[in-house]
Amino acid sequence: MNSIRITRRKVLSAFAAAALACTASMASAEPVKLKLSSFESPLGNITANVLTPFARDASAASQGTLQIDVFAGGTLGRSPAQQLKLVTDGIADFAWVVLPYTPGRFDDAEVVGQPFLITSSTEASITLQRMYDKGQLAGFDGLKMLVLGATPPVTIHSTKPVHVPSDLKGKRVRISGSLPTKLVESLGGAPVQVGGGQIGDALSRGVVDMTFNNWGFVSDFKIDEVTSQHVDIPLGAVAVGIVMRQDRYDSLPEQARAALDKVSGEKLAYKLGQAFDTQDEDVRKRIAKSKRNTIINPSAQEIALWHQAVEPVNAAWRVAIPRNEQINKEFSVALEQVRKDLQDKKVAQ
Repeated sequence: MNSIRITRRKVLSAFAAAALACTASMASAEPVKLKLSSFESPLGNITANVLTPFARDASAASQGTLQIDVFAGGTLGRSPAQQLKLVTDGIADFAWVVLPYTPGRFDDAEVVGQPFLITSSTEASITLQRMYDKGQLAGFDGLKMLVLGATPPVTIHSTKPVHVPSDLKGKRVRISGSLPTKLVESLGGAPVQVGGGQIGDALSRGVVDMTFNNWGFVSDFKIDEVTSQHVDIPLGAVAVGIVMRQDRYDSLPEQARAALDKVSGEKLAYKLGQAFDTQDEDVRKRIAKSKRNTIINPSAQEIALWHQAVEPVNAAWRVAIPRNEQINKEFSVALEQVRKDLQDKKVAQ
């Protein structure tokens, strides 16, 4: 009997030791370290107000299984056009990406580029995110979008006065994306591709006469210092997002995946939209007070002329690819619901 008790004590002691060792091992286990790439500076609007809080919140929610470090300022790769490749090549685990820089892959998301379709980043971002969550958007195979969103609508920033569409005739216009390119071409202008960091120099040297950008971009790259005329009309947005590889996401511990899910999706789309829209509003107000800059608010008659000019471009996009018409319809329906939900405060925040 004593022998049985001794054996039982030994077994229990062994189990206890094993449990303590397991607990100690778990406690001392290193978190999975992930790299988030941003071509923006650490103080840039999206890096400071969206990417860095996302990394911090996901890491904090992961129960010690995750550590996300933000590599801003192009540390892992300077070119905005190369950010997706950093992820697919495994150099970065996440990246802040501008979707049109990968032409032909994310055609569905180009729906937000239609002029006069969306009025804010917040409504466009939540709409895109909801469509992505429902699997309505193609081009994302093998990728995990932590957030899919859009910039605020671009407006015109020029060295010369612009009031009506015909004012673009013969002008050299810096643009990004196929829809703005087609719009400028249809109005007799010359589209010019210039990298974000070179726009100010191109404007000051007369390489281009104007640029299509949102207000936040104008501030970040000091476009208002080399332009004086700003036409406040919504000429389409640009799809953006935080991306990682699906297989990298799948390989993470369960707690890490749960943490990422908790702080991403529609909640993050709302935060992204708010960061963009707040900056846009602040920059516009600042520039409106400047003595060297003039914000042009077109009259109702001029707005009608702009609508008339952009409609053929939008119509051509809707039939350019078989899916576009359906995507446009689905986006319009979803957008209407998002606007209602924002008004009723029924979006995830």
